[in-house]
Amino acid sequence: MDVSQALVPWPSHALRRLAGCMAWLLIFLGGATFSHAVGATAPHTWVIDKAELSSLAGRREVTLPHILEPQDYLPAGSRVRYRMTLPLSQLPPTQLGVFVNKMSLSGALYINGQFSHSCDQGQLEELRCLHKVNLFAPPPGLWYAGDNIIEVEIYATERQMNGLSKVQVGDLVELHDGAFWMSQWLKSEFLSGLAWVSAVLGFLSLAVSLVLRKESAYLWFGIAAIAHALSLLNLTVSNPVVSVDVFTWMVFSSRLVATPMGLLTMLSLFDKLRRWMVLVLVGFAVVGPMLLGLSGNHRPVMIAFFLPFFLAAMVLLVVSVRWAIQSRNPIKLITIGMALILVLSGMVDWLRLTGRADFEGGFLFPYTYSAMLMTMGTLLFRNLATALKQSRIDRELLEMRAAERMAYEVTENIPVGTYTLVYRPGVKRGKFLFVSQRFLELTGLDRQSILADPQPLLDILHVDDWAAWRQLITRSVDQRDTFSMEFRISHFSGEMRWVSTEAVARTLPDGAVLYEGVLIDQTAMVYAKREAESARATLLKQQLEQSRLQEREQLMRDMHDGFGSQLAGVRMLAEKGRIRPEEFPQFLHEITADLHLVVDTLGQLHITLDEALIDLRHRLERRFSGNGPRLHWDSQLAGLPALPQRQILQTLRLIQEAFNNAFKHARAQNVWFSAHYDAPTDVLTVSVRDDGHGLQLPKVRGRGLNNMQYRAREIGGKFQLIERHPGVEVILQVPHVWMAAQTDST
Repeated sequence: MDVSQALVPWPSHALRRLAGCMAWLLIFLGGATFSHAVGATAPHTWVIDKAELSSLAGRREVTLPHILEPQDYLPAGSRVRYRMTLPLSQLPPTQLGVFVNKMSLSGALYINGQFSHSCDQGQLEELRCLHKVNLFAPPPGLWYAGDNIIEVEIYATERQMNGLSKVQVGDLVELHDGAFWMSQWLKSEFLSGLAWVSAVLGFLSLAVSLVLRKESAYLWFGIAAIAHALSLLNLTVSNPVVSVDVFTWMVFSSRLVATPMGLLTMLSLFDKLRRWMVLVLVGFAVVGPMLLGLSGNHRPVMIAFFLPFFLAAMVLLVVSVRWAIQSRNPIKLITIGMALILVLSGMVDWLRLTGRADFEGGFLFPYTYSAMLMTMGTLLFRNLATALKQSRIDRELLEMRAAERMAYEVTENIPVGTYTLVYRPGVKRGKFLFVSQRFLELTGLDRQSILADPQPLLDILHVDDWAAWRQLITRSVDQRDTFSMEFRISHFSGEMRWVSTEAVARTLPDGAVLYEGVLIDQTAMVYAKREAESARATLLKQQLEQSRLQEREQLMRDMHDGFGSQLAGVRMLAEKGRIRPEEFPQFLHEITADLHLVVDTLGQLHITLDEALIDLRHRLERRFSGNGPRLHWDSQLAGLPALPQRQILQTLRLIQEAFNNAFKHARAQNVWFSAHYDAPTDVLTVSVRDDGHGLQLPKVRGRGLNNMQYRAREIGGKFQLIERHPGVEVILQVPHVWMAAQTDST
């Protein structure tokens, strides 16, 4: 099959098609070029373009963006550091972010001597971040008022341009919404989408080539698309699963395969492909990656390989212009436009590949080559679809007459009723031309009477459905449209039946509307639906009752485990005479406090930990007033998700137990309480520290400490008891708070 067949005539649509495809390519090219201009500075941002470079060549002042010299690093790879100063008169109220448009080959950020982030996880020597846009969010504690030292450590090798772009520091949200998100979308997410589209087109084209063995264009296009998808991994993957050398070889080799395969596709489209061209280009696609691997992915070798293709593309462009003018074929003119844009972008990328272009910019070839592949793929598959459509039309024409001859015979043997209803122009009432035996069984009507007059069907319609039926038929006939409806009929046996009908409209040459429809018995389905709804209601009632029982049992268990067990313990000690009369108020106060915890926590459906801590603080301040210790309270729970009631109750019980120990046993003068939630790490930390007597060694762990450790385990936390001299500190750390809250809500 010739790929130029089935195209519309040249004068009518060629120019519009050419203009549309050229516009598509320009959008790709404009998007790639625009990625350099989206780095607009946010309103409250410091732009740092001066740095002190520490490298193998020594220290010197440089201007950003900066490209490293060969003497700054070892050819096999080594690290250098850029040191910058950011004066802050005061700490900003919002979190600061650090935006680095490019760090090549990989890099890490340090704030005031403390490590903050790397461009990805892993050692710098194992990363490839040269095309990654970086927005770091250093912890707020790394900044302070005054001169802040920002250092960027770069790992550089001789295989590409190495250096650092300008560094922007400012409000994290403003940097994300301003300079970061568009660059990230164009340089990462958009290219990832192009890679997937190229891969899908490639595999589809290879599948077509297996069926159409004589159409080599699909084979070359499939290999070119898949190779191009692999080459885009260099722009979207910064932490490859294989070694950096293997990954680099795979990416460069993919480009060495994609380029000759693209030339073979173009030559196939022009019908100019010769056997010697196939041997040369396929041989290059095989030998090129082998020699590149033996050279150790040397950059000059890569440049040398692309030079003949650049020259061949220039020659092919000139020759193909003459071919396209002679053929006046739209597909060939479109190919010329794509080749022109591809060559122009290749010139720009050549300057970048040889190190003579803007350091912060990006390569245009991935965008323009993707546009070429998608345009060519669209044209190839459109021609294939046109041929398949024509083949289907021919097959349908052959099968139509046979289907019409068998139609009436088949309708008599299917489990649904079928009918043909016609509405003539100027006649308000329709007429049945055909009804199947199953139609008669469902309705209980007589064939002769229903074919003579449709009134018997209207007579058995349920009175509540008659108006809807009349409105549906009137509207469908006026609009000559398909109709469907579910209604009730009274069968001659006396039972009520639910049936549904659906009919397709067809306009006859004389203007009449012919409906070919089916009639389906829905009675069993209606009864089954009613039974299912009744069973569902019963099940829901049982589930609600079971839920109430579970809630009641849980409340009784909490009462038993809390103040219930405490009351039993006090009673037993009192019976044995181990409690002095003056100790009763203290025990009763602790039991009352636990009762307050249960009622305040489980009695409110939507209570938060912050609200529960406010109530607990109020009770503790009243308890410690007078001769109690001095309470120091620090609660910072911004961003903490809503916790389950059980988790809140166990946390409060642990805190209350720690306060009881500090008050009763440690005889502390001061008790410090803190509750912090760290959103980035999703960790809740609660601490109770006192300045009392501390642990009384070598006594064994008391029941109170065991209870605290048990409660920590129950809520998935970690319990620590640390001796501070003076006093002790009880620490509860609960990780994955957000994840646990989401799981509980689900």
